[in-house]
Amino acid sequence: MMLCTVVAAGGLAGCGGSGGGNEDRKASPAPSASDAQRMTEALKLFKGYRSFGLKGEVRDEAYTRIDLHVDRQGNCAGSYQAIESTTEFVIIGDRAWSAYDEKGLNDSIEMAGYQGPEAVAAAKEAVAKARGKYVESSADELTESVALSLCRMDRAYAKVPASVTKAERGRPRTENGERRVSLTHTHEGGEVVVHVSPTGTPTPRSIEFEIGDVPVVVDIDDYDVPVKARRPDSSDVVQSEDVRGLDPFAD
Repeated sequence: MMLCTVVAAGGLAGCGGSGGGNEDRKASPAPSASDAQRMTEALKLFKGYRSFGLKGEVRDEAYTRIDLHVDRQGNCAGSYQAIESTTEFVIIGDRAWSAYDEKGLNDSIEMAGYQGPEAVAAAKEAVAKARGKYVESSADELTESVALSLCRMDRAYAKVPASVTKAERGRPRTENGERRVSLTHTHEGGEVVVHVSPTGTPTPRSIEFEIGDVPVVVDIDDYDVPVKARRPDSSDVVQSEDVRGLDPFAD
């Protein structure tokens, strides 16, 4: 039987079980997600996006800087910077177009000097054709490098795990005006790190992983935003076989 005490004003001061008095009963707080659970959710989000933007660096021999937007349909657009030269590119399906800046073109002539006078002449001819143009090639050819392999969502991120059972949380810090924590998973093949908000949905804001033995460190944005990959006008395009002199070391 429930017993209630009535105060002089006619209100109820409290109710308790038979002979139990007035105990304050508070609901136990819901258990918070573990770091491994939050990292797993972040990784599943990352691997589930239809498209995203990546900006950061690939720590290859040239420490290539990349700024690109990629989707699962084979579209990718952006730029990469290596040895202080910047190349803009577009990939649509199995075709790719690259536009080299003046430094990149001049570097081709300089590198040809190590091959001899014939290579220098071929490089100068190729530079004259490629200046102010897009060089069309196969997408497979362009994405052979680690940096540009990031344009292939079907393979570049294949070894990034979709879930983890262990994760180590780093100290919170502010990045790009947002409070973040790092969640790190170490495995036999290396290390994966995702940076997320300390609370709420663990949307991955940046990620660190390896392709082969090359570290990749990139910020992530434009989740599921369509990629604006536009085929250059034919008048602005030269074919890669017509400017082979740009790479004096090609077979």
